[in-house]
Amino acid sequence: MIGRLALLIGALMAGVAVAAAAAERRMLADDEALAYRAVGRLNIDGARFCSATLISDRLVLTAAHCLYRPLDREVVRPDALIFVAGQRRDDYAAVREVARLAVMPGFHFDPDADLGNVAEDIALLELAAPVEEGSAAPFPVGRLRDGAPLRIVSYSKDRAYVPSIAGPCPSYVSGDLVVLGCGVNWGASGAPVFAEVGGRTRLVAVVSAMTRRPGREGVALVLPAAPKMAALRAALEAATP
Repeated sequence: MIGRLALLIGALMAGVAVAAAAAERRMLADDEALAYRAVGRLNIDGARFCSATLISDRLVLTAAHCLYRPLDREVVRPDALIFVAGQRRDDYAAVREVARLAVMPGFHFDPDADLGNVAEDIALLELAAPVEEGSAAPFPVGRLRDGAPLRIVSYSKDRAYVPSIAGPCPSYVSGDLVVLGCGVNWGASGAPVFAEVGGRTRLVAVVSAMTRRPGREGVALVLPAAPKMAALRAALEAATP
């Protein structure tokens, strides 16, 4: 989601230190990647992908706009989605089909994103079969706290089959959204934002949108996850398998 959102993010960042420089992405080292095997690549309609994350043995968080077909603006069927946990080239922790999905109530897909859409741009998937914790330990959802160092783990068009990490990310909070000065690229939609909460790594937000900056990678606009979880879980329970 780029469109006029570039101007909106630019307005949010005006005069804020986060605009000065973005933390560059780098490929996860082999030993680091083991800790993030719950982060995966979500294959959509066999033609495109987003990033997504296990938050339980069979629940996955991603961005809502990833689940819409761009041409007719309809939600894809669950059987059009494949979640590949911990993909690292030809290696992966698990491959699972999706049984049910739910987007955040109130989200309306529009390729020309606005801040109202992005503020609801989160979705929950239920896998057809659980992923054993020994294969990929899920990340619990935690609340975003002021001053907590943040980092993003994502798949992207330049590293489509290998996860990247960026952080710590300078940040600027605006209402329900957070602008992160971390490098992201196409495919990072739905990627998890992590923080250390109570001595444990928790997923605190999801990448909803990005914008380009001349000569540099995109800047991420992220949506805190915890305030949306009750509504998402209710919507998933109401979804038809």
